[in-house]
Amino acid sequence: MTSRRTILLGAAGLVVAPGAQAATTTVALRPGQPRATVGVRNAQAERGFVFSIAFGGPGAPSGEIRLPTWYGDGRILRALPIAGREVLLARFQGNRGTGVAQTLVAVIGCDDAGRLRILGIETLSFRDAQVSTASRRMEGSLDAVQARDALLLRQSTTARIRGRGETREGWTTRLAWNGNGILTAPPTPPRAGEVRRRVDAARGKIAAILSAAPVTDATAIDHDETGLWAVGYAEALR
Repeated sequence: MTSRRTILLGAAGLVVAPGAQAATTTVALRPGQPRATVGVRNAQAERGFVFSIAFGGPGAPSGEIRLPTWYGDGRILRALPIAGREVLLARFQGNRGTGVAQTLVAVIGCDDAGRLRILGIETLSFRDAQVSTASRRMEGSLDAVQARDALLLRQSTTARIRGRGETREGWTTRLAWNGNGILTAPPTPPRAGEVRRRVDAARGKIAAILSAAPVTDATAIDHDETGLWAVGYAEALR
């Protein structure tokens, strides 16, 4: 298995990475307020890069979102409507190593108090092909629901393990939000598969961090310790 690692990217030594590109779009972060412009940059840090997202325009929230990314290719995916406003989806890298690649998505929004915060972090894809005897692929997508009171996270995984053949799991999680706190998920069903249990357990640990107070800097989160980096392994860590 890939050795356990921690991304802890401090502000010290932060410089704009050569070739880093800025892009802008707009998002309706606050009900009844003008759409905010979105500015992004990938900047090199002591280890890897930091993907920074800031907002401008009348009524735009202060501060910026900071996400860890190994290779400086963090990017905005799109905005989705929920709770009378929009949230922004930003992609960044998770677990990386020989035979391992994970893509994460941060859901970013403004709560009813006007505070910018990360509302959730989920896995969009995971590939584990570290050994010849086992492999796994995992895919996910986030969409809005018609009632605009939640996001729908669809995830599926296929594993090929020598001696056990091919196994598949697929499930959907409703991530609710009413403008307060962070995204919330229902309890794990009693008959949930192994990988869904891993995903839900990691989400619970991430939620405890994000809900204690508004978090805008995810570079200080030990994603490995939460179990988030292990959700897509071909076999569970022992």
